[in-house]
Amino acid sequence: MEAWNRTAWGQLTIEEKQSALLELLERLPAGFKWLRLERFERYGRSLETGVFLHEGSEYVYVPGDTVTLGRPELHEYAEMSSVREAVIRPLLVQRSPMSAGWYECPLDRLDPEEDEDVLEAIEEFRQGPHTSYEYSQSFRLERDGDQIVVYLFDDSESFGEWCETELPEGFTLPTEDEWEYLYGAGARTLFPWGDEIDASMRLRHVSGSGEAAAADPYPLELPNAFGLCFPGDPYKKELVLTPDGITGKGGDGGCNLHGGLGAILGYLPTATAYRDPYESELAWEDLLDCLVYRRVVRL
Repeated sequence: MEAWNRTAWGQLTIEEKQSALLELLERLPAGFKWLRLERFERYGRSLETGVFLHEGSEYVYVPGDTVTLGRPELHEYAEMSSVREAVIRPLLVQRSPMSAGWYECPLDRLDPEEDEDVLEAIEEFRQGPHTSYEYSQSFRLERDGDQIVVYLFDDSESFGEWCETELPEGFTLPTEDEWEYLYGAGARTLFPWGDEIDASMRLRHVSGSGEAAAADPYPLELPNAFGLCFPGDPYKKELVLTPDGITGKGGDGGCNLHGGLGAILGYLPTATAYRDPYESELAWEDLLDCLVYRRVVRL
């Protein structure tokens, strides 16, 4: 399959795109299935591309490009990745991120002796009024109707150990360059949607921001022009690769927002080029607590 850039890809016919994507199946890790061709649109940009399925998760084909990334520094609260040109290869990208630090554990897998504290907490939680309960970096309980869902915290001691179970052969994480390209979907504004956070936006964790039914998804969580979903939540970071190791993008663990800096500075960490200036102070398990990740296949 030719390594199409976005411009060339956009000039292909529907038949040419589908033929190229079906050909791609032969080069993917085992288990991928073709689903459909779909057009995604958001913030004035669009992409018609292929959607695949692997172990219950959808992946989209994102053509590569030569792009300008990064932003000049803004002020004391914002460290940004430097302005640079990057060549992005075509990617197959998991549409929605997964929690890196928390995983669901069926109740019948809890051991009466080893997980005694969790089982006791479940019984107390079952009788109480709360919808969720978390014991720091150990377990979390969520109420789902009459059911209680248990999440346990990942016990890996390093990024390398975490990779052994979370990144099967043929899969990797996006680099910072790739992530900024995927998140911004070609935009050169501060955020994927523009340069500002304003009062009309409906934001998670900000009371009174925008108006919508409680069941409606938050706008920042909707698929972008590449068909990819991002948390749009400063309390979360997405795990990406850097030349020196790893970092989290798209948030700051909620430091600005929890620190009372308001919606504008609180949501500044969701800017495309934002880098958390305090991340180096965190141990792996502290970083893992707020991390999400998505798998990619480089083509």
